[in-house]
Amino acid sequence: MKIAILLLLLCVSKYDGHPFRYNQHKQHGSSPSEKYRISPKTGVQIALPTPEQLQWQAQEIGVLIHFNIATYIETDGCSGQSVPNISLFNPYLFNTDNWVQTMLDLGAKSAVLVAKHACGFHMAPTDVKFPLSPFGEVIPYNYSIDYSRVKGIDVLDNFVKSCEQKQIRTGFYYTVVSNSWFNVESGLIQNRTLQPGQVNVTQETYDNVVLQQLREIWSRYGTLNEIWFDGGYTSTLKDPITALLANLQSQAVAFNGYGVSSNPARWIGTEMGIAPDPNWSTGITNDGGDPNS
Repeated sequence: MKIAILLLLLCVSKYDGHPFRYNQHKQHGSSPSEKYRISPKTGVQIALPTPEQLQWQAQEIGVLIHFNIATYIETDGCSGQSVPNISLFNPYLFNTDNWVQTMLDLGAKSAVLVAKHACGFHMAPTDVKFPLSPFGEVIPYNYSIDYSRVKGIDVLDNFVKSCEQKQIRTGFYYTVVSNSWFNVESGLIQNRTLQPGQVNVTQETYDNVVLQQLREIWSRYGTLNEIWFDGGYTSTLKDPITALLANLQSQAVAFNGYGVSSNPARWIGTEMGIAPDPNWSTGITNDGGDPNS
């Protein structure tokens, strides 16, 4: 009986909350710095997930909270040049503890909150200022929660604190390539007449705003489990985002983060939840992956 209890204690001390096969990989597999292992049957290279990717996958169920100013309009996001009036944002029943209870009921282990979506509305206080074009007048980023009807509330901070109380891992969604307030599509300032609510800035100004706000949300709210680059990123922002991510949140799994993150994840190619068959983890395409990558 004493021997059996000792063996049980040894097994428990080895278990860290991940599936047993993950621990086996860590003990007997390649080092985390290696990207491949060699198949003992065919001799070909087989891609190895990082420990962070394995840990992320072991969570199994995650939640994406798509809450932003577009919640208060009839369309999904800010299509075209729509800039919803900031006065619309008024979550008077706001309670992140209720969000977390729903996550627990679902069995979720992680959650990602939209910090900024296509409208350009920023869900957290931001210290960013920028020059208007062409006159150079410097103004604050005033399309944010601090200029809404719930000034003084930091939604991101409330979200993180509520999740931490129940051991829910957190992450943020920040679209780099869309900002209707700045007249940006596909990451680029559009050469067209501004619509009501839009402001005029240069491409350099926009890129600087993105980097400053990413630095804010990646440095103010602790260690993040997941980061979303919905729509990817532009070629001019690739290198600075790579450096910023490596410096501030290198452990995070990055959705659409291939090329800027050491722990990227891709989507299956459809928002309907129906995956192509077959579907490979490897590869950067969104139509089922690439078995030869």
